Amino acid sequence: MNRNLKIVAAITVIVIATVTVYGALTYPRTVLTFPVSFTIGADVEREQFDIPFLNDWVQVEVTINSGSALWTAKILNQEETFWSHSATQGGQTTYNSGWIKIASGNYNFTCATMGVGSLSAEITVTSKGAFW
Repeated sequence: MNRNLKIVAAITVIVIATVTVYGALTYPRTVLTFPVSFTIGADVEREQFDIPFLNDWVQVEVTINSGSALWTAKILNQEETFWSHSATQGGQTTYNSGWIKIASGNYNFTCATMGVGSLSAEITVTSKGAFW
């Protein structure tokens, strides 16, 4: 009986350690945060970011601090678009995308405005694994 108890305890420890490591690797984390500030006219800002291994879900948050402009945002890998959103903005607001499934790797985030108006915003991209 003592040997069986040791085996059960060892298996329990291994399972708990595996779940803990997997949870730590896939826990939601911010992979990109950057401010954007556009003046009147067309303008583009690009930032690169990496999606870590086992983190195949991302969420984009665009917090508009001030301004009124037509804006668009995209997540790209080379020339392939994985997510995009466009809106005509007036005043303060926050846009949250749903969770988007993409593979781990290197991506570009592009934010642009066009036309008359200015815009000040904060972009945040969060990644997580399927466990969460």
